Amino acid sequence: MFKYVVFDVDGTMIDTEEAVMYAYQSVIFKKYGRYFTEEELLKGYGVPTPQSLQRYGFTDIESAVKDYYNYLVEGFKLCKAFDGINDLLDNLKDMGLSLGIVTSRCNYEIKIDNCLQNLLNKFDAVICSDDTQKHKPDAEPLLKVMERLGAVPEETIYIGDTLFDRQCAKNSGVKFALALWGSNNADNIDADYFLKSPSELLELIKA
Repeated sequence: MFKYVVFDVDGTMIDTEEAVMYAYQSVIFKKYGRYFTEEELLKGYGVPTPQSLQRYGFTDIESAVKDYYNYLVEGFKLCKAFDGINDLLDNLKDMGLSLGIVTSRCNYEIKIDNCLQNLLNKFDAVICSDDTQKHKPDAEPLLKVMERLGAVPEETIYIGDTLFDRQCAKNSGVKFALALWGSNNADNIDADYFLKSPSELLELIKA
């Protein structure tokens, strides 16, 4: 049924929640002298870093982004792929499927993450925030990666962990699978498939 499998990165392939929160909270504390609550942080989720910082009240975005990246580099050193992701990607490639990435990260955020760098050779196309004018939940990033893969909607599935991922898939006309192993808001996300582990995606593809 599916010939093209597209993945989100953070919270889907790599457990980066602590690293990203550490970086954001560090620059927030530097500016405000306090850490944000979870509710305050929510307004910056799911968009490229400069937009998140703008939503958090930063005006000198260039300086704030530099500070954020300095903290993020340290956090990324502790990040790991979720259990089963490496085996999943290897099995999908062995089956002859084409793999893509759609992420809200920019190219620099991809380059400084050694964990992600070790996975990139398994993918046929990668779309980051630098590659499109519009971003998730808009369809443009997913349509862009499908264009590069030569994919059609009915043969494509997108794997993600957030509502923005779900909306991006819906707006693109492709099926969406929710990565329950990385999602922290699963009860509020409607999906075509709910996956408890990466191995369940392999079972779905084989079926």
